[in-house]
Amino acid sequence: MSRRPVDKSPATSRGSRPATSGDVARLAGVSRATVSHVLNDQVERFSAETVERVRSAAAELGYVRSAAGRALVMGRSDFIVLVMPYATVTRLQDVVEVISADVEELGFTVVVHFSGAQGKNEKSKRLRHMIETLRPAGLIDLGGLTPQDLEFVERVGCPLFPGEGTPQVNDWIGALQARHLHDRGYRELAYAFLIDMREDPYGQERADAVAEFCAAEGLAPPSYIHVPVDREGAQLALEQLLALRGRPVGVACYNDEVALALVFAAKRLGLRVPDDVAVVGVERMAVGQLVSPRVTTVSPDVSAVLGHIRESLAHAYGGRAPAGRRPTTHEAFTILLGETT
Repeated sequence: MSRRPVDKSPATSRGSRPATSGDVARLAGVSRATVSHVLNDQVERFSAETVERVRSAAAELGYVRSAAGRALVMGRSDFIVLVMPYATVTRLQDVVEVISADVEELGFTVVVHFSGAQGKNEKSKRLRHMIETLRPAGLIDLGGLTPQDLEFVERVGCPLFPGEGTPQVNDWIGALQARHLHDRGYRELAYAFLIDMREDPYGQERADAVAEFCAAEGLAPPSYIHVPVDREGAQLALEQLLALRGRPVGVACYNDEVALALVFAAKRLGLRVPDDVAVVGVERMAVGQLVSPRVTTVSPDVSAVLGHIRESLAHAYGGRAPAGRRPTTHEAFTILLGETT
């Protein structure tokens, strides 16, 4: 019975253990320290020939660097943690895709972390554990960090993006809604919050902006209602508002879901939209443009809205910032006129 020849090459076969930095070092004829330096782009000490030999060996073996090992060498990993609030963001996928594309172009990988009211302490613990173990290059906070989380991030020295100079997006949304309603002739204004088990990290800023607009224009302070997305609850909220403000009334809504709930509540009460009740939503939900009456909404240019995050990352770590002039906050949001105002 013949013996099978022994493969003495350092390469590993499919199905065997993954290649290690030691395998790469043996194939390239260098030390493991040299492999570590070259694959972490610390190549100043080495000849071009050595660098090429190490990289070719790594490619041949299909060597994948350990994120933990890279973090130890570099003091950080190649991960950027995107902290999302546990909130009703209907265009969440668009937001994650835009940020991920920008981050990946700069050489990083996005890890999405959702904060939440349910088990909030546990989620804060998991986030802090993630920061300690991944050593991320930074955190992008879209409203999901608690004050305690922020203190921890500052204490461990993890960069927080976008940092200072963040556009006051929600202030602008609320002001844009109020201005539109006022321009359409409504002098009695209200703000409609969403009642939901999820958090509302944006609604209060928008409501405050509506109040500031009313004060600046000499209007009565807006009324506030809390609207669940259900038949009876929305109708009750609208009835309470009309008892306070009469008709006509213009309502700036937390999102298009709230606007739709109020539109159908108005119809059940025999009211005319927009003559008696006008609503303007946010986010340009597709369903809002399919119903009758079509919802007037604040339509965001997601790429433009998030451009300041890309700029701050590029400034911190190098890379191409968005070409040309970045749209200002008020250019990133526009009113899509429907039939509810």
